[in-house]
Amino acid sequence: MKNWRLSLLGLVMTMLALHFPAQAQSRAGGCLVAEFRSLALLTHDVGERIAKVNAWLKQKGPRCTQAQLAAIASNRATWLGTADTIEVAGQVDGLIEAKIANDPDMMAAMYTSKGKEARASVEVTQPPPAPAPVVPAAAGLPASAATGNTVQPVIVQAPMAALTDKPEPPDAFFGRRQKAQILEYYEENRGPGECPRGMVKRGDKCEPRIKERDWKLRQPLASSEKPEDLPTPLLLKLGPPAPDHQFKRVGFDILMLKGPQNIVTDAVLDLGGIQVKADKKEEPPKS
Repeated sequence: MKNWRLSLLGLVMTMLALHFPAQAQSRAGGCLVAEFRSLALLTHDVGERIAKVNAWLKQKGPRCTQAQLAAIASNRATWLGTADTIEVAGQVDGLIEAKIANDPDMMAAMYTSKGKEARASVEVTQPPPAPAPVVPAAAGLPASAATGNTVQPVIVQAPMAALTDKPEPPDAFFGRRQKAQILEYYEENRGPGECPRGMVKRGDKCEPRIKERDWKLRQPLASSEKPEDLPTPLLLKLGPPAPDHQFKRVGFDILMLKGPQNIVTDAVLDLGGIQVKADKKEEPPKS
């Protein structure tokens, strides 16, 4: 009896050992947003962070759901910081596009803006017959002129709001030249110390003391945020923004804001990726 119980216990333990490693392997191969966030926040070297994020997206991105990819896209700038490159953004957008490729409305919302087309209609009507004249019609006039039975066009115009409504302008982004001009300006006006005031040294980069950001890409700027105007010399370098857009600074980030809702369409983080100031070594006097 005792041997029978031991045999049964051994069989159960063997089945558990075979079952649970397979489950762990299945979970490990899936897509977890928490894993992506931890990978981004715990890797301090920017180059290493970019490489790890790209590898993660290529390996596990296709297994993510649409909701998981949307969460990554919304928090990408906050989690990645200066590692939020065009290549990373392209990978995330490509994965989202693959999920919604069969939905024209969502594709249009992602890449284009739908405008309203104004149309004017023209209607031709006839006035009611004129009453019989009291005095006989003068000789020589056509019958139609005598009776007043003429056809006059009546033009019905569309509402003024429909005629003046214009398609929403597309989102604008910082160009490579503008990003270089932002970094150049703040490098020249950084002040004393290894990093600008309010920033701390992390590796060879200067980053904010608090890395969490209250704004998100493709979302309206929170009402609690107070965006600041850029210095006039920097605005002159950047040139005028795209229609319905403006340049603003929030913390140590330069944002591209769109429309009255201040939707964040693009951002240059950490004053353009400003480097730690290198100590100048004095050369020994020449003999």
